[in-house]
Amino acid sequence: MRKVLSVVLAATMAMSLAACGGSGAKTDTKTDTKAADAGTAAGDEASADDYYITIKFSNVFQPAEWNYKASEYLADLVKEKTDGHITLEYYGQNQLDCYAESVAQAHNGAVWMGLEEPSYFADYIGDYNVLVGPMLYKNNAEYNAVMDSDIVKDLNAKLASEHNIHVLDTHYSFGFRSVCTNKVVEKPADLNGLIMRSTESPLFVKTITCLGATPSAMSFTECLSAMSSGVVDGFEGSISTLKDTGAYEYTKKVANTNHFIATRWLFMAEDVYQSIPEKWRNILDECCVEAGKWEQENAENDEASMIEFLKDKGVEWNDVDIDAFTEACAPVYDWIVDEYGADPELHQKLVDFLNDYRAKNE
Repeated sequence: MRKVLSVVLAATMAMSLAACGGSGAKTDTKTDTKAADAGTAAGDEASADDYYITIKFSNVFQPAEWNYKASEYLADLVKEKTDGHITLEYYGQNQLDCYAESVAQAHNGAVWMGLEEPSYFADYIGDYNVLVGPMLYKNNAEYNAVMDSDIVKDLNAKLASEHNIHVLDTHYSFGFRSVCTNKVVEKPADLNGLIMRSTESPLFVKTITCLGATPSAMSFTECLSAMSSGVVDGFEGSISTLKDTGAYEYTKKVANTNHFIATRWLFMAEDVYQSIPEKWRNILDECCVEAGKWEQENAENDEASMIEFLKDKGVEWNDVDIDAFTEACAPVYDWIVDEYGADPELHQKLVDFLNDYRAKNE
């Protein structure tokens, strides 16, 4: 009863003060609010200064590959810029969970960061397979334009809010993926009968199937031994992968299909991301973008020297019938809609966006 009476009296006094206070009461309220905001800001600053976090950071890449170099660059940059308040504990070479398992770590709220092919996000939102589907992009500039579009921003916001996966950056690209075998491949029919290593991504498996080869999903570490023993006839991958993994010792023919952009997206758990004080979160954002752009620029600039190196090792290139490969890949987009429930209009939206971009920039 006393509690109820106290509440009633307090409410009555508040109403009386509001009625009689005039402009002076309003001024006092603003002053109090500013003081409270200042106190909160000071508290947030103190809280940030006391905050430390170590995040396990995993991917599959080898030390000579650009993704590995960019991962080390990022870890060093974050530690430096945050004065050690955020530490990325980096594990490359498939030491910890990679591929779909890495994405699942973030989804489940682990203190975790991954760098993976974005088609793995299609397990949560099917449209991601369309974003990185075959025969879509011609260069980094137009890929970046799509990544900066509202289409991707809206998808990433949905991925964070509904599936607890926060995309940190999309610039970790290292060229385009082509067909690497010991046979001259000029059209899809030339792949008939060949066994090609694929990533474990269903998008990649389906694309290789549509191109006419038989996919064999495995990690790239397994791929090297599989090629040396003749279990697989080759793989689809980037020039960087061909050179930096030593795969050129087993495959000497590269068909310039450029069927996929070779890209990885950096991500972590949304709830963990939001738990980081804003001061450090903003710096983390900047570091993630800087490292991604660093990789993309350096990988692109390094391509000519990589090609010369590979030619000296006996690797040969040939052009292909791009229209034939594009036609062969068309069923992949129907499969994405049927299998993943993707937006049936998204592929055409991207094609229209890219055609408009090319018309303005070529």
